[in-house]
Amino acid sequence: MRKEPNFEIFHQAFSWRAEAASALTGSLEPTPHDFEHLKIACLKLEEIISQLGQGDVEDQYRAYHTAISIFVILAEWKHAIRNAEPDSQRFLNSAKLRASEVDKSFKFTTDERLKMFLGQVESLQNMHELTVIQNQLKQWSLPLPLFANPQDRSFEDFRVPNLEEPEKFETTVAFLKFDIDGEPAKHWNYLKPGTYYDLTIEVRVANWPTHAHVLSLTPITVDSREQDWLPSFRFEKPEGNDPFIFTGTSRAILEVAHSFGSRPYEFLYAVEFDDTSNCRDVAVVGHRRLLLEGSDVASNPLTGFSSVDRHLLSIRNKLRNFPGLHPDDVANTMLILGGLGNIAAQALKQGLFETGTSERQFQNKVSEMLQNRNDIGKHLQGHPEAAGGITDLTFRDIPIELKVENSKVLFPKDFSKFFNQTAAYAIGLGKRIGVLSILESSRKSAPVGVVENDIEIFPHQTGQSTIVIVVVVIRGGFPKPSSYSK
Repeated sequence: MRKEPNFEIFHQAFSWRAEAASALTGSLEPTPHDFEHLKIACLKLEEIISQLGQGDVEDQYRAYHTAISIFVILAEWKHAIRNAEPDSQRFLNSAKLRASEVDKSFKFTTDERLKMFLGQVESLQNMHELTVIQNQLKQWSLPLPLFANPQDRSFEDFRVPNLEEPEKFETTVAFLKFDIDGEPAKHWNYLKPGTYYDLTIEVRVANWPTHAHVLSLTPITVDSREQDWLPSFRFEKPEGNDPFIFTGTSRAILEVAHSFGSRPYEFLYAVEFDDTSNCRDVAVVGHRRLLLEGSDVASNPLTGFSSVDRHLLSIRNKLRNFPGLHPDDVANTMLILGGLGNIAAQALKQGLFETGTSERQFQNKVSEMLQNRNDIGKHLQGHPEAAGGITDLTFRDIPIELKVENSKVLFPKDFSKFFNQTAAYAIGLGKRIGVLSILESSRKSAPVGVVENDIEIFPHQTGQSTIVIVVVVIRGGFPKPSSYSK
């Protein structure tokens, strides 16, 4: 049977989708007009999408709305920073939480564009990265919802409201912040195993349930044996009128370290009142999930240099959030970075590379030092073919491209001219990640910086694919430190 067009839904969905796309362009600008209009368009789209039934077109609109609603929070983060609002970081924390809690059981979450967006949000660190996310949303195309399926509401008309039921209010518990030893909690937090830390929590409660006396906040985790590692909090209802703000501090400890390759410990704080009989619902908002990194890099070093090891932990966490990147490729890349990070730190400490080192000399030295590592050894291959070219090195099919820069001091972002070549080798080897290592051995008259600033990751768009390029800059050309004072 031929399906009839649904002009009402088509007109509403198309109109507010167009309004959202138009407002998106200026939503990050200092003037709030487009940002406010984007919020309105997002709410209207939510109303329309709630009327849709099942189908591919409908799921595409759900995926788009999920992304745009999270972007509204990110835009609010930027405006809050611009206006010097207190605790503007709460908007970023909220957006990251929303992205991490998208229910993957729904079909619309398989949309590749949504997967990429959620991964970018979870790894977002710098406000300037918002422009990249904004541009991708602007390029998000949607089909015309002319034949959209409305929800089946055939039984809704038979609902009889209970007129005698007293009015109930929605209680809101907002997680305002977590502090670890006085510092705001980040998306990923490193806690040294076996060490006690002060965990401080701050929550705001609006419309406290009439008959409730106690609010409990309890950490929930997958393994019940880990549940006692973080404290529970208990707040009694104070005198006066809400909203109430509560702050509590207690001890937290990770009793067992986990391996470098395993995922971090994850805790979610659950909310419970002792009586909710006079409460319509309890809405929990804000950042209430803690990801705690418990790798013991002191006992199991990656590079032998603690500051570099800690930086590589943050690199690994970013890679884990990149959509479509296989966990084995992340693990293998981290083994490479452990070796290259060690070389970079030694080069800075011992002056391994002189000014004017050739590319062949650099390649031979790097190959030798990487092969000497037990976790790399024979799996390092030299000059295999890929994508019609010859790669410098590969490790379990992860390409390692080696370059030399002898003319001037440059930093990871300055080597984008080599991204296409590295990405081509990665694609030719069936990977979505490649490593680019550059020896920067120009003659120097002053220190350049620390190794951690010389290891960065960059998403690189090539055709319809996005490839992760990990850049490691190794420094050479340093004189003896005593010469700096001459």
